[in-house]
Amino acid sequence: MVTRQGPDAAAREAMNYLVSTSKRTKGVQLPRSFLRDDSPDPHPPIARLVQGGRGGEVRLKLYLTAVLIAGGAPYVYEKTTPARVWAALLNLPDPETAGARRISDAFAWLHRHRYLDVDRARGRTTSFRLLDSNLTGEDYEKPSRDYVSVPLGLWKQHWMSAMSGRDLAILLAILDTPGDDTDSSFPRFLTTEQRNRYGLSPDTWTRAVRQLHHIRAIEVDNKVSGRYFQFRRVRNVYRVLDPEFSTEPIWPVTQAPVSGFDL
Repeated sequence: MVTRQGPDAAAREAMNYLVSTSKRTKGVQLPRSFLRDDSPDPHPPIARLVQGGRGGEVRLKLYLTAVLIAGGAPYVYEKTTPARVWAALLNLPDPETAGARRISDAFAWLHRHRYLDVDRARGRTTSFRLLDSNLTGEDYEKPSRDYVSVPLGLWKQHWMSAMSGRDLAILLAILDTPGDDTDSSFPRFLTTEQRNRYGLSPDTWTRAVRQLHHIRAIEVDNKVSGRYFQFRRVRNVYRVLDPEFSTEPIWPVTQAPVSGFDL
């Protein structure tokens, strides 16, 4: 059973420094087009991050963190930060060696696939610039509308360390689902067609929702739709328990059992 340990002192120091230097009081705004694709064969950028071979978890977390710290014009990060520091703040195992290699591989992938324009010198990442979130290679533009807010607490309270890339991607999809009204913490249910827009498989949804429920990030309720004389369907309705993620998860984080939770 996979267990995720809480961040150590070095990881906490690195994350606290990064969040403070970002000068953000709120989280990150992601264009909805980054999360979903209405085409018949959807492949939105977030799904490509997670599914593009090994290392999807590191790529997604690193990209979101890049948007966090370079999200103000001119959308550039120019501090020379060693790969081991990035590995530490993302709470990767063996940050000095294997973790640092995973970071270097992730930066190279993000550059190759036009998520970031990465400047490397002697094999080290010296700076990077955000690119258009639709992967055109053009300059980045901060979304002013039609975006999803990613809570700052995912970084400050180390929830990213508690989640796999799959779990994090599904959480962002759930955050993209609007509530019945602006004061509601119960997002509307997703139809199969709506869920497919995120380009993530049914198995990915099932496993991630189970795990997010297990770590107390969300609650899942059932809603029956259809009138009395119609075929009735049971839909999952998701509620984010703490929309700001204002407290840390309970460490260590264990893998949810397959039995005992019916989706």
